[in-house]
This record gives sequence, structure tokens and C-alpha cells, in this order.
Amino acid sequence: MKRTLLAFSIATMALTTVADHLIVVKVGGKSFAAKVEDTATGRAFMEKLPLILDMTELNGNEKYRYGVALPTAAQYFDKIEAGDLMLYGSNCLVLFYGAAGGYSYTRIGKLTSTDGLAKAVGDGEATVTFEKATLSANIRMDGNTPCITAVTNLPAENAITTLAAKNPSADKSEWKDYNLLPADEKSAYRFFRLVANVD
Repeated sequence: MKRTLLAFSIATMALTTVADHLIVVKVGGKSFAAKVEDTATGRAFMEKLPLILDMTELNGNEKYRYGVALPTAAQYFDKIEAGDLMLYGSNCLVLFYGAAGGYSYTRIGKLTSTDGLAKAVGDGEATVTFEKATLSANIRMDGNTPCITAVTNLPAENAITTLAAKNPSADKSEWKDYNLLPADEKSAYRFFRLVANVD
């Protein structure tokens, strides 16, 4: 699913945004995007970021760290999947890299992809970084043609696409992939959206 992270016009030459409820989890030299729940727990977790935590191995399916106090709304889970980010009790952050179940947790969020997660966390203690997803856009003019550069900390599989329209109220069909437009047509486009592949 494409999700708009940043919208701007040609009048804006540079800007940076933090994507709502979207974070980047870094471990073992790999980055993973995660969506954080829009709940009291999720919002409190976002306020604590960035966090760099040494997380302990447990049961061959999870990494945990005590000392991350958050509001709770625990519920019983029959099934927990790899990529689930949970709170155990009121101050234990748990990142699952394998299936589990049969315990009460407060859901914080979920990784959008778990490809390579088990290998990245390894079988012992792991240092895990949690940070807000950011996106920057820089616009420079080449004559009358805007040149847009997007920079993000999201993983490559959440590729950023620049969509463009001639007016801000354009309907969905009028927004075009800016990089695929013929060079001689680009100068007519003045409104932009940076979108990411985020399930």
C-alpha cells in the first residue's frame, strides 16, 4: 500500500517531516520499518524515541528490555507473530522475531516486513535502535523544471516515489510518477507528494 508521507509545492525549497506512527528499527546492520499503534501506549513510545537498547534473548523467538515504562492496555494473545512489538507488564519492551502466544501484552506496533529479522537479531543479546521515520525533500530549479531529491531513513523495500500534479486539488488519476514524466512536461507540475510502500 502506498502511504503519503510528505506533500509540498514548488514554493517549498526544502523540508523535513517525521512520519506519523512510522518508525525504523535497526539491528544487526539491517533496518526495518514498523507501524506504531495510534494508542496511548503507541504515542508514549513515539515520545521516547530515539532509543538504543541492549536487548536480551529469550525462548529463541524474542528480544526484551526492562526499563521502558509505558501506559498499558494489556490483552491476552493466543498468537503472536514475528515482527510484533509489544509491552509486557508496564515496562518491558519485547520485539518478537518468531511466533509465540499464550501471554498478555499491550501491543505497541508491528514491523511491516520481517525478511531477515531472525538473522539480524542473532541468537544472543542484540543492540536495537528505534527511531522515528524521517523524510526530507529538497527542490532545486533547473530553469523552469523542478528537480526533487528525497532522503529517508526508511529501508530500501519501502521505496519512496515522487508523485506530481499540476494543481493541489487534482484527483487521484491526475497525480503522476514525476520520475517517469517526459523532461519537457515536468515544468508544468508544481505540487508533489512523496509516498512510501508501507503495508
